[in-house]
Amino acid sequence: MATTHLGSRHASSAAKIMTLTGRNIRLYFIDRTSVFFSLVGAIIAILIVMLFMEDNIVDTMTTGYQGLVTREDASHLVDTWLVASACVIASATTGLGAMRQYASDRESQRWRDFLVSPVSPWALTLGYIAAAFVASAIMTTLIYALGVLYCLTGGAEVSTSHILETWGWLMLCSGAFTALMGFLVSLLRTLAAFTAISTVIGVVFGFLAETYVHVGALSSSVSGVLGSLPFAQASALVRHSFTADEIANLDSRVREATLTEMGIELTVGGHDITRTMIVLILVAMLVVFTVLASMSISRAVRHA
Repeated sequence: MATTHLGSRHASSAAKIMTLTGRNIRLYFIDRTSVFFSLVGAIIAILIVMLFMEDNIVDTMTTGYQGLVTREDASHLVDTWLVASACVIASATTGLGAMRQYASDRESQRWRDFLVSPVSPWALTLGYIAAAFVASAIMTTLIYALGVLYCLTGGAEVSTSHILETWGWLMLCSGAFTALMGFLVSLLRTLAAFTAISTVIGVVFGFLAETYVHVGALSSSVSGVLGSLPFAQASALVRHSFTADEIANLDSRVREATLTEMGIELTVGGHDITRTMIVLILVAMLVVFTVLASMSISRAVRHA
């Protein structure tokens, strides 16, 4: 009997979390303005690269490598690099945008309505975080699918195995960055504060992920600092798999230089940042910041 009661209680808690998650997801997608602004970071990255950086990068590769790289190969490589970079930014900003409902509920004290029913603070907390991850995963996948279609129709080479591998890394990025954004938002008290931090993060993330700037143009000290942060590391992980086929098409004499200058491979203090290290860092972020966000939100709910 005790075992049955315990099992039913867990089932009941899971059902409540799923209900709250569904409610938060619906509210996110209903608010079209919120959805749009959660994509602003990725949109800005695409526009900056296409309007101001793409020609310079292509010209640098075709002239700087003394004819070893054709303009067509350079253009296809930049396309795959841009899609990978934009999707990493989207994985963070869409998760942040989905946490807007938490900021709204906290400011309006709507929690009091929930807590009248038998909903625990932890169930309420997980409902916000799970909804943010699901929203991030959906939006990132949609943007990625459009990016893949853009690259393939434009003539870039991306194998099916690398498309699937890249999607897996993007889901890991969604989880890690949603957890981080969830923790940051849990510290805010008003919707105005959320709007302000969303604007800042949407713009700054592109710089930290080494997207708005060409890594080859940075000093070794600046590139070392950026390379030590998880934002550039996540971008390198995704770029590595999505650009792999185009990188393989390059002359072997320019591959290593291209990998470094485009932030596909990172070196900090003379040490290479391996893909295994990046994956472990992202997994650690997912676990640590999910726990911290849950503790912070749960504490705020209890004191509501």
